[in-house]
Amino acid sequence: MGLFERVRKAGAEAARSQTRLDVAERVTPRSAPEPGGEQVRLADTATVQGWLRQMGPDETVLVHRHWGTIAVRTGRRRPVGVYLSDGANAWFAVPPGADDDHLLDPVQVEQIVLEAMRSPDRPAWPRWVELS
Repeated sequence: MGLFERVRKAGAEAARSQTRLDVAERVTPRSAPEPGGEQVRLADTATVQGWLRQMGPDETVLVHRHWGTIAVRTGRRRPVGVYLSDGANAWFAVPPGADDDHLLDPVQVEQIVLEAMRSPDRPAWPRWVELS
């Protein structure tokens, strides 16, 4: 299953049930075939910050909330993308004032993830572009 399908599915599951809510999860190439990866509670921001700072190729960090899922994904060449899904729709975060294909810097990525972990509402990032 590809990243976008996984994010949409996770967002739909989060919107429907309480079973996987309010956790952060790291999925690595080694754990991808297994359901769930390494999970921590949302209060464990230090662990999630460590995951973000040490992300290797093809790793994903997910934050599951009642409003959907945030996914941070690295590629083989290390660019980072941040995606949001509510189960029905999916968006990617773009820096304010940048073109739609511009990626976020590590500080911006961490800002979005920490807000998703700490706030009961979706991150109020200034610019989300819908995935088609």
